[in-house]
Amino acid sequence: MTVTYLFSSPEGDIPLSPEILRKPFLLKPSVPHSFLTLKDYFDAIRHFVLKDCSKALSRVLKGPPEERTGRDDLREVRIRSEKHGSLYHLASVEIFDRDKPVKLTVSSAVSQEGKGCLAREYETLKGLHDALDLPYLPRVYAKGEIECPVGGKKTETFVMMSGEWFEDYHEWHITRDRENQRQRVLIWDLKDGHRYASEGEACEILRQASRILTLYHDPETFKQIYPWHHAAGDFVVKTGEDGIHVRLTTARDYRSIMDLFSKEAVHPMIAWVYFFLNLTLKMRLDRLDGVGETVWVEDYAIGAATAGFFEGLSAMKKAGRLQYGMENEILALFQTISEAEFERIFRSFHLLYEGGDPAEIPLLQANLKNHIRILVQALRAIRL
Repeated sequence: MTVTYLFSSPEGDIPLSPEILRKPFLLKPSVPHSFLTLKDYFDAIRHFVLKDCSKALSRVLKGPPEERTGRDDLREVRIRSEKHGSLYHLASVEIFDRDKPVKLTVSSAVSQEGKGCLAREYETLKGLHDALDLPYLPRVYAKGEIECPVGGKKTETFVMMSGEWFEDYHEWHITRDRENQRQRVLIWDLKDGHRYASEGEACEILRQASRILTLYHDPETFKQIYPWHHAAGDFVVKTGEDGIHVRLTTARDYRSIMDLFSKEAVHPMIAWVYFFLNLTLKMRLDRLDGVGETVWVEDYAIGAATAGFFEGLSAMKKAGRLQYGMENEILALFQTISEAEFERIFRSFHLLYEGGDPAEIPLLQANLKNHIRILVQALRAIRL
């Protein structure tokens, strides 16, 4: 069995030489670890996948279990550094055995905050799959702690989680067209090259993202997948002859936001109002090219988010998760709310956004009245 360490890039895989592997492991883009090297990080992933995840790995690989002899079946393993976030480090692991290659994702955390978040994320993803069995979140296979470097006198502990890799799904972000400075959605296709999405495709991405989040909302406890953000690359997209498919790469937490707004018991219809309104705002926030200035997505996002929300309600009704006629009651309520009432509710959302991106609140304030005006028009045009 051969094991190869790689960096992912738009130009293709970059093999890592011994010289590169001796460089410090970066906690953040310009913050080196005091003693860990890149090789230590890759070795830890290798150890986690081939030893700590061996039982989970046997379930993921193809073929009848009785025909397998474990690691002896493996011909090649490629460990690829994909992305470094503020809390996690993301790698893909491609495993070649006697059947088709299988690809996993491995998330790693070394800071105390990152370790806590990763442990919560694992339990959240597992719980949502067990409860709802929807296909929009990655399945998780294993979680563990790895001492790194293994056997070293001075060690660091990684928390690692392995999960499903969404093959041929790509991150996307708002960008500016260089020719005319128009706002566009750029799909970061590392296989066939980055490309602009059409406005219809951009609408479809936001519509499906809104539908997915609605499907995971619990109408009894008001729990929802939160927080999430386009700037973090949480939603990914796959395009092909059969259209556009959107997936959600993670669920960092699953909780109700209503305790921020009221200490009393909340009526379920009010919870739907707050969920929907926040959904329409969050769908409009991204960072330019994923890392630049905070940007406000154009008005088409309102119609896309609204359509996705009501499609989610319809799917919940068919699955028996929503009372018969509830989507009509929700729409009727939405259509009675005035622009002034919407604005009053929206103004309270600063409780949700405090502590986040400081550029978001002034952007929301500057665009709120126009957002409400178009939203009210969109709601009043709906016929279920």
